[in-house]
Amino acid sequence: MSQVTAFAGRLGRLWIPILAVAALLGAGLWAVAQPPLGLAASCAGGGYGGTGYGGYGAPTGTCGPYVPLSPARILDTRIGIGGVTGPIGTGRTFTVPIAGAYGVPSAGASAVVLNVTVTDPTQTSFLTVWPAGQSQPLASNLNFSQGETVANLVEVQLGSGGAVSFYNLQGDVQVVADLEGYVSTTATGSAGLFNPVTGSRILDTRVGTGGTTGPIDTGHVVRLQVTGVGGIPSTGVGAVVFNLTVTSPTAAGFVTAYPDGVANPGTSNVNFSSGQTIANRVIVPVTNGYVDLYNGPGQVQMIVDVSGYFTSGSAAASGSDFNAEAPVRIVDTRPGSGLPYSGNTLSAGGTLTVQVAGSAGVPLMTSSSPPTAVVMNVTVTDATASSWLAVWPTNAARPFISDINWVAGQTQPELVIVPVSPTGQVSFYNLAGQVDVVVDVEGWYS
Repeated sequence: MSQVTAFAGRLGRLWIPILAVAALLGAGLWAVAQPPLGLAASCAGGGYGGTGYGGYGAPTGTCGPYVPLSPARILDTRIGIGGVTGPIGTGRTFTVPIAGAYGVPSAGASAVVLNVTVTDPTQTSFLTVWPAGQSQPLASNLNFSQGETVANLVEVQLGSGGAVSFYNLQGDVQVVADLEGYVSTTATGSAGLFNPVTGSRILDTRVGTGGTTGPIDTGHVVRLQVTGVGGIPSTGVGAVVFNLTVTSPTAAGFVTAYPDGVANPGTSNVNFSSGQTIANRVIVPVTNGYVDLYNGPGQVQMIVDVSGYFTSGSAAASGSDFNAEAPVRIVDTRPGSGLPYSGNTLSAGGTLTVQVAGSAGVPLMTSSSPPTAVVMNVTVTDATASSWLAVWPTNAARPFISDINWVAGQTQPELVIVPVSPTGQVSFYNLAGQVDVVVDVEGWYS
């Protein structure tokens, strides 16, 4: 299979083929147009162009509502998109300016949502994404093995000059980033406010949930209704947040999620090898109450677990603004990690409860603006069996969802956006075997 494959009819853009999974990371490798948006009074001003970077240890005034955009490729080191031509070598850091282009304003944007993909790595490694101009944090966003292609959603604060930085630990790797939207600090109105829901399955093509029975053929588009189901209201929805899982693919391929009724943007959200089960978080604008899911080569089953939505501003709306911060590690269950929850390796059927409110800059539940949901990069490692992890607010019954899927020995990351309980806690459940969990907080909603 060629390393870079052009797919006919994809507007000339490149899709990313996934290669076979090889040896995986060891425990030591870490470190569409939208109406005017609503802004809480406590969020006025700020952003990278204001009084500070915001988030942990920085001035207030950098939070705001979310502006969803139709996906656009802003970085591809294989062909020089974004001004960086790869591969990215050992220990290399590079910076990509984002504000002032791609639909992101030059001022008044505090964070962006990127779907970041790595491909063609020559060694087992990890990638870290953080605000430009700040010290590199002890965090990782993507973990990968030699030859693996893997994607993960990243919500990252904008740093100096409206830019973000990327770091590769070792080996050479190509990096691709698709812009999904940004957080505004200057918008007015009632759109872009986040409302979390306890996870709910709205599509499972294996059993016909959601009105589609698979497997989904090559080039087929699943038109999925996302409003009026799974706790999502029938009206007033501008964008939806869900976990997209693929399973039983017959070939290496990809799935693209995009707004219903528009042209396929030529980006990708999930990349996979033949036979692999893998998931990724998706934030996508909603039109006519639907989103579209395009399958590339081969046949595949799709599963969608919805976790929240952003208001459209079409009527009076309520919800929460996003507060961005540079990544902060709050959980590392590996024995000897020296970090919170060290030694709390999850066993089969085990549950770990984590106090999020009051940790790593996230406000206490007794504050004037308590968190309603938290944005975390969750990584599983040292897995002794194939399994999956579910994350949910501690006060609720465990929902019928999965957030991360992996095979024995694999290290797998994924962005999780989850409501917090009235006491500011979230729970993690592991199905089978033993696995360690690492959690990096990237921000919260309040």
